[in-house]
Amino acid sequence: MPDIAIIIPTLDADRTFGWESTLRDSAVEAELIVRDDGSASAARNAGIREATADKLVFLDDDSVPQGDYFERVSSLLDDHKAVTGRIRDTGAWYIRPVSSSAYDQGEEGHHTDTVVGCNMAVRREVIEDIGGFDERLPYGHEETELIDRLCESYDVWYSPDLVVDHPFADSLSGYLEKQYRHGREAVPYYKIRGENVPRRMARFALVPSHYTGPTAAATALRTLGQLVAVVGLLRGYVGHLLAAGGEGPLDGNADGGV
Repeated sequence: MPDIAIIIPTLDADRTFGWESTLRDSAVEAELIVRDDGSASAARNAGIREATADKLVFLDDDSVPQGDYFERVSSLLDDHKAVTGRIRDTGAWYIRPVSSSAYDQGEEGHHTDTVVGCNMAVRREVIEDIGGFDERLPYGHEETELIDRLCESYDVWYSPDLVVDHPFADSLSGYLEKQYRHGREAVPYYKIRGENVPRRMARFALVPSHYTGPTAAATALRTLGQLVAVVGLLRGYVGHLLAAGGEGPLDGNADGGV
């Protein structure tokens, strides 16, 4: 049986990644599972069902594991139920000052409740306990919702030497598109979590730190991105209000079974 299963959602299940030889040369036996099942959540759940290993490693199709990543993640999962690590932003240089604060959580290992889906790993027994990714969240916040449930019963360990390279955004248009989608998908996430949606929307839109960066240029960029995210948030809320008279996307049961 493989020691680890590496599960990657993508739009092209036949693509290659450039690091397969590193995986083959590693000291761990691994299975690489690439899925294109409709959404990131559906693809990850399908990958979980397909996997035979007990250690499940989740990467994005543009994640590039660094150093002895595969040996390290296997070792960490011997000691922890769930782990995450450092993400080095390889996107456009002018976007990096506003990269997600979750990308680099410092030089010391510690427990965390902040995890990005391009660098995370979980033991199968945890998924069997809490369920898989909620497919009502096709893109955006799906790993956050999973980690919310996970942290109710388990800890996540952040290891700074578990490193992947991953672009936050390759261009200004890509950054703004990402901000819009994350804003739009925040509404179903709030509803799944049982939040007061208007209150959470106001908090998202009005917190001053969401508009500031380390420099004047970064502040201008973050302000623009935040305003676009707020537009996405409002668009998502209107969509759910219009669906309220019938069976909306959150009225059925979650499809997170694995």
